[in-house]
Amino acid sequence: MGSPWNDVTWFVVFNGIADRWLWGFDADGWPLRHGDPAMGMLGILPMTPGGAGVSLEEALWLADALAFDHDAPIGVSPAVNGVFPNSDPKDPDADPPFQAIHPLADEWALFYWQSLNAAYGQAAELRFNGSYVIRYGDDGEGPSTDFSTRFSGREELVSLYAMAARQPDVLSEYLCLYRVLEAADQQNGKTSTTNLLPHLLRADFGELRVVGLDLRYDNAPNAFEIYRERAESELNRLAGVGIRDIPAHLYGLRNGLAHGKPGSADIITGSDNDGLWLAARALPILKLLARLAIDP
Repeated sequence: MGSPWNDVTWFVVFNGIADRWLWGFDADGWPLRHGDPAMGMLGILPMTPGGAGVSLEEALWLADALAFDHDAPIGVSPAVNGVFPNSDPKDPDADPPFQAIHPLADEWALFYWQSLNAAYGQAAELRFNGSYVIRYGDDGEGPSTDFSTRFSGREELVSLYAMAARQPDVLSEYLCLYRVLEAADQQNGKTSTTNLLPHLLRADFGELRVVGLDLRYDNAPNAFEIYRERAESELNRLAGVGIRDIPAHLYGLRNGLAHGKPGSADIITGSDNDGLWLAARALPILKLLARLAIDP
């Protein structure tokens, strides 16, 4: 019997994670296993020995769900025949959807995915300045990896959140996150904010440990608690300056980012220092609201 790795077509890439905190698990029936060295990647093995490998669409869904659970820019990378650069992806869908000026097809397709994941890795460093720990385990305390059941009817929201998690720029992340609230209430997101805001400071978001350069897990902070503390601090600050309509405030920032028409909103750009800081301080509030909308 041949090695099951021969049938691997795609890997999920945990950008920004140290291999020490990476281990294999099953997700939606797919066995995710690491090689040696893992290099932050888990190969998606066939569901049954000798069975079909995962498709790009299925791999991207797994990456989106993993990105939500870890608030991290999880990516994918194709398996190849041969040794890079003299290699071809096993899945022809690995050709980049958007080509560089000098195309990256065929044997250079892997370079596209490697470059993309390198950029995601930098986004993870900006967010964590450390290595996040996989949340799943045998103790039953982590979230379920039966993603299709767990997120049934909310798959689009998960993918919208994953897109936000892959943004290195705070303004881009804010705008992408707000789309989760818009999609949740099928309007402008203010209804979602109004309904979810009372639960924000007392909800249980679980644990996402981020280990620093000391590589110590025992004193690693929980990222979700850090987000909650920052959200509470900003809510208190807004109340102190007389801003009590939080849905309108978050929506106004969204409009400043989404609209380019003068007069429709106070346009926010990267060179607008006041707008930049307003969005940055509000981001933890928005992030936790989006998480509540997806996984209450």
